[in-house]
Amino acid sequence: MHERAVLARRKEVGLRSALLLLATMASLPVFAADPVSGDTFTPYASYGIYYDSNLLRQSDIVRQSGAQLSDRWTRAAVGIRMDKDIGRQKLTADASVYRADYDRFNQFNNTGKDLIANWKWALGNQFSGNAGVNYAEGLTSFDDFRSLQRSIQTQTKTYVDGSWRFHPSWALNAAYSHYDLGYDLEIQKPSERTLDITDVGVDYLARSGNKVGMVLRHIEGDYTYADINSYTQNEVKAKVDWQVTGKTMLQFLGGYSKREYAINPQRDSGVPSARLTAYWKATNKTAVSLAAWRELGATDNLAANYARNQGVSLASTWDATSKISVDGLVMTERRSYNGVSVVQGLDPLNRSDDYRNALLGVTYKPTSHWRIRAAVFRTTLDSNIPSASYSTDGAHISTRYEF
Repeated sequence: MHERAVLARRKEVGLRSALLLLATMASLPVFAADPVSGDTFTPYASYGIYYDSNLLRQSDIVRQSGAQLSDRWTRAAVGIRMDKDIGRQKLTADASVYRADYDRFNQFNNTGKDLIANWKWALGNQFSGNAGVNYAEGLTSFDDFRSLQRSIQTQTKTYVDGSWRFHPSWALNAAYSHYDLGYDLEIQKPSERTLDITDVGVDYLARSGNKVGMVLRHIEGDYTYADINSYTQNEVKAKVDWQVTGKTMLQFLGGYSKREYAINPQRDSGVPSARLTAYWKATNKTAVSLAAWRELGATDNLAANYARNQGVSLASTWDATSKISVDGLVMTERRSYNGVSVVQGLDPLNRSDDYRNALLGVTYKPTSHWRIRAAVFRTTLDSNIPSASYSTDGAHISTRYEF
């Protein structure tokens, strides 16, 4: 009964948050579309065909045994997008529902739902911020749960943030968000969690447009069905937004993170954490971004509840013509796990994975309302646990039409 009550309460909170924001939007005046600001409401439909050579993320040993691990599936979606400026306020929302059907592993057939809604608010010339909700319900990633059982994951995030520019060169910032992650399978209940995140900070705003600031963050992580994993985390970080040239920008966020466990303090961890991203507008048609990071990250892997992640990524986009664009991404990350091991005889502190991903995509826009996209990818994970290592290739082609 306790588990049912918790699940019912979680769904009620997520639904109530979504309905509250939508009700706020609905209470505002409805404006018709006009040729200057564009359509307020834009319905759309999409359809895609996907292929993965190792859907269940099984090790090469299993693949070499002749097991059938590849699959093809389709995904059809309908949705509606809203984008409206009301004075200095801006309302945006995107709600959709989709159906995914698999050829071989048809036990994974599922219907998913997505909602993204945001109110970008402003009050006078000194106060501004955002309030919104993100909701997603769908199949759990096979990277996190490798099983022939279907697992449906539900994620809800509600947030509010604000900034007070009390001086032309200074601003105070505050933010709060609540994140809820739930699963429908009993075996995944230990990974369910809620996160309450509070930020406060201050920014110095230079006349050049550059920004330097400080952020204090407090996180309360609650694992309802595995309280041994519940934690508090405190962070102090500096942040920099620096427009180096007209075509180059650097963003930095880094400092120190300390995570503490009330029930299992020997697992406490304190590490320097930082992320540096460089953006370069190489030409009018080409843009490049390079990122490097070292962070304390969460994981849904049942062998651990967090990992120390270090990685780099390189992404680029190229507008080949007015209707054709090409994008690519390469990324590598080392993940050093810590947590409660579910593998007998294995010290979770000794687990580490090397994750690599490469993607190449092409998007074609025959008209302003119609988009066609094709992409291929290659993903590998090399772990000191042989059964965790895998490699896979995949591709998809999809189309979307906005009415």
